[in-house]
Amino acid sequence: MAAGAMVLLVSSCSMMSEEQKAVELRRAGEQGAEAHVALLAESAVRAPEVCLTNYKRFTGGAPWDEPYSATADWISLHGDHFVDSCVAGKPRVPNP
Repeated sequence: MAAGAMVLLVSSCSMMSEEQKAVELRRAGEQGAEAHVALLAESAVRAPEVCLTNYKRFTGGAPWDEPYSATADWISLHGDHFVDSCVAGKPRVPNP
């Protein structure tokens, strides 16, 4: 367990590669699709506004793409993948 935390700590100090970003966007899409099901079970409307309101609840927010922070563009892209997937009910696939 400590080794996993160490890897996360070390990797969070450098810029995220394009491959890592694609993995995180896939994860955001999967979490969005899971949120769709959860919101359906709660009888909540799966509108973009509702999905965006629940973004941090299901994802914890965008991971850092820069050392010690997440850029506004990355936060927006990560959130878009989550919201699109939440509304549609299926994961949005990142562009290659």
